Amino acid sequence: MSSLVRPIVLALALLGSSSADGLAVEKTEKTKMTSDSLTRTLDQASRLEGSLTIVRAHDGGARAVAIELRNTSPDQDVVLRVNTEMSAFIMQTVSDGEGRVLSTPANKFRSSEVQHHQMVRIARGSLHRWEVPIGAHLPVANIPEQGLDGRLVINVALDFSAATADQHPADSTFRTSILTLHKMQVRFTRAACASAPLPGQRH
Repeated sequence: MSSLVRPIVLALALLGSSSADGLAVEKTEKTKMTSDSLTRTLDQASRLEGSLTIVRAHDGGARAVAIELRNTSPDQDVVLRVNTEMSAFIMQTVSDGEGRVLSTPANKFRSSEVQHHQMVRIARGSLHRWEVPIGAHLPVANIPEQGLDGRLVINVALDFSAATADQHPADSTFRTSILTLHKMQVRFTRAACASAPLPGQRH
């Protein structure tokens, strides 16, 4: 299996165990792709363009991921229903050069559990940015003392509806899609991972 195909297979495997119940995978249009990464892509269903940036610590290791979603629609806002459990919205998978998964899985909710969401409106032509620490899902003990160069796959669970500027969309208008980004040869170090604040802490 090629190095390019493996992140997509890994992403699909992750979706099978994610907390986003009933998510349908929509086709995305790849817009910035190299032999070792897909750092920008357009989700055709929502018209949101996602981009991935690695936030690095002083030693060059990955400290966090920055995810930007830009609304490319010329005439409509996009309203996102974002799970307050960040790992249910932005899911990270880190693996080493041999394909071994080092990160912890995304949080899974039982059907009886109550989930909480925030509404995020992205106006046409504008963007919204989230920064998620690597250390939230990559235990420091899983990184060798000398660090490693690994693979990072990001899945963003989109629960969205299009709306005009003065409109509040009804629940029945929301649709779901998965936006996948990935990058190879990402440097992971214990110091960088430990330096990242956990969710809920200021950074």
